Amino acid sequence: MDQYLPVLRAHDDPMQSTAVSVRRPKSPPDSHLIEGMIGNLPLFRDLVSVRDGSFLKQCSVVTARRGDVIVQRGARMPGLFVVAYGTVKLSLRGGDGEERILRLVSSGETFGEATALLGRPARYEAFALGDCKLAMIPLATVSRLLEQEPRFARRLMNTLGERTLELIDEVEAATMQRGAQRLARYLQSLVGVAKTLTVIRLPVSKTLVAARLGVKKETLSRLLHQFVSDGLIEVTRREVRILDVQRLNEAAGGHGIFGSHQRASAKELTAAT
Repeated sequence: MDQYLPVLRAHDDPMQSTAVSVRRPKSPPDSHLIEGMIGNLPLFRDLVSVRDGSFLKQCSVVTARRGDVIVQRGARMPGLFVVAYGTVKLSLRGGDGEERILRLVSSGETFGEATALLGRPARYEAFALGDCKLAMIPLATVSRLLEQEPRFARRLMNTLGERTLELIDEVEAATMQRGAQRLARYLQSLVGVAKTLTVIRLPVSKTLVAARLGVKKETLSRLLHQFVSDGLIEVTRREVRILDVQRLNEAAGGHGIFGSHQRASAKELTAAT
């Protein structure tokens, strides 16, 4: 029998609860999904405990539709989430309805590590931006991995350390950088992911990019238009072509194409341990 995780849908009354399906991997397709999804992540790769069949039985598969709230602010995190496909938005929302996006979590990425480990209520909401499928690893299972697998503990430390540095970047951007500098650095981060210096694609809508940068959509459109007028980029829908890397770096404050810390990604850090 399926289990259920209470969520809200975007169109529902906030006082009315609905559910996103959560089920144990009893069927072979679910088991294979979890095994392939988790076993190939740098955080869990080559861990003896993960290859144990009992590990898969402890995990759950979560399915969500666009607009589902996977985690509500103030709720207890049941464990660590791994995104198999789709994109999950982690965000804060003020009393006036203004939203600030903390992270966009895509396929092969995780969220909920710190909140679940500390056993504290979630400080953010997690929304499905489209149809999503995730695996949820219960807190007790994560705790056993920390005790039994030193490599997992080191990798998780690297991941949380990277998130801390990213948070410092966010605070710096929000308090000390103008909108143009934030946009330039955001484009740089996409260049780093794409591993190319020419063409990148915005992973989400411009409305969400604006919320991610802490600016209004009209401000983002104006900044993009200015970058185009200055010959830094060309924009076609969500595709952005970088025309002048050096000047984009200058607009970002001279931090170079991979951002202020010149850091490896969390995936690279965990893969190296």
